[in-house]
Formats: sequence, structure tokens, C-alpha cells
Amino acid sequence: MSDNKFALVIDDSVSIRQQVVSILRGNDDVGEVLEADNPDQALEVLLQHDGNLQFIVSDWNLSGMPLKELLKLIQYQPRLAGAPLLLMVDDGNQNAKMAAKETGATAVLSTPLDPERLLVMSMAVTGTVDRRRAKRITPFIDCEIDLGFAKSQKSQGADIVNISDSGILLRTAVPTPGTGYVYDIANVSLRPAVGESIKLSAKILRIEAAEQYSDVEKKVFMALAYENMNESVGKSLRQYLIMNDLQDFGGEFTV
Repeated sequence: MSDNKFALVIDDSVSIRQQVVSILRGNDDVGEVLEADNPDQALEVLLQHDGNLQFIVSDWNLSGMPLKELLKLIQYQPRLAGAPLLLMVDDGNQNAKMAAKETGATAVLSTPLDPERLLVMSMAVTGTVDRRRAKRITPFIDCEIDLGFAKSQKSQGADIVNISDSGILLRTAVPTPGTGYVYDIANVSLRPAVGESIKLSAKILRIEAAEQYSDVEKKVFMALAYENMNESVGKSLRQYLIMNDLQDFGGEFTV
């Protein structure tokens, strides 16, 4: 298998493709940048080119094959599968979230493009943005949390206080009696506003009383450390952390 790296830009506007290519060349970690008018042409380009796909930058409104179908087809090619998608959507488009969820996009970029934002996003998905291991951040990307302790127990919601690549601190309701003790294993499901859910197994290290939200409902802080994380889940988590940490680099995630 070739060690060559490349990115692909899909847009039916020549001027926009040229703009994106020019911006991506500002990231030294991006290899060759290929272009296509639409998903049908993109499939031909991807299958004919020898190399490993780093990521795709694509417009949402394209003719021909739906973008989500292209992404399904390339999953059968090891050198193409799993490449992040940076989705370009017209500013003000109310369907941005739907488009992102439908395609599994890593990030949504409003058009007209902000060159700095696109460059920072490309740096994030290629690993050029260096993030200190175990740095704890407070997420600014919308994310729903499901927290469960046993198959017999219904999962409960939670809020992220902070998160790192080694653990997470949550604010949640007091667990059902008989579950949620220190050293118990919990199932944590992170559901970002865009992209796939991240399912984690984590050990409870600490539980402390939190503020009382009402006369009948009390909250606790729960600190957990991840356990038995496989490579795929680890990659998804790191990507989520990087996207949330972009404010340190002047970036922004907009849906």
C-alpha cells in the first residue's frame, strides 16, 4: 500500500475549489490535494488514485450521487475508509445540522469560507494541532450524554463539566439505589451535535454532592476514568476533544 497522503475537494464551482486548495496548502501536513466536480467524479478520482485519503472537503448541495452514498461506497476501501469530512454549507442554511448528521461530518464550515477556520480544521483532522495529553477542556460543542450502570437500569442524562482523553467529570442526577457506586463500571455515551456517538466504558473514581437544582432533585459530580478503550473509540474521542479545543487557536465550530 502506498504511503502517499492526499485530500479531496468536491465542489461544482471552480473558483471555490481553487480557494480551498490554496488554503489547504497552508497546512504542511496535507499531501496532494485532488479535485472533483461532484460525488460521481469524486468516486472515480478516489478509486484511480494511489494513496491514503486524509480527509474530504465537500459542498453539501451537489448534483449526481448523494454525498452520503459516496461516503458509504468508500468505506469498503481500507485506504479511503474513515476519512473525516469537512462539510461546506451556505451560511444561514437551516438544514446544516441535518446535513451534518446525515453525512457523519466531522465539522461544518459556513460559506463564504473563513480561510483561517478551514485551515485550522484541516490541521485538527491531520493531527497538526498539538494538544497536551490529558488536558481537561470544557466542551463548547453541543453534546448529549447518556449514563448507564446496568442493563436493567434505564440510562440517565448528564452534563459534561470537563473532559480529557483519560477521563470525564459529569454532573448528573443521583443514581438509582444499588448502582453508581465508586469503582463501578459505567457506560457513557457521548452524542455530539454532529458525527457519530462515542460509546465509552469508564470506572467511577469519585462522587460528590453538587448544587440542588430543585426541592426534589439533587445532583452529584461524578469523576470517571476510561477503561478498555479500543483504537477506533480513542480516535473518535481525540477528534471530539480537538474540535472542542480549537478556541485556543482562534477557530470556531459552527453548525
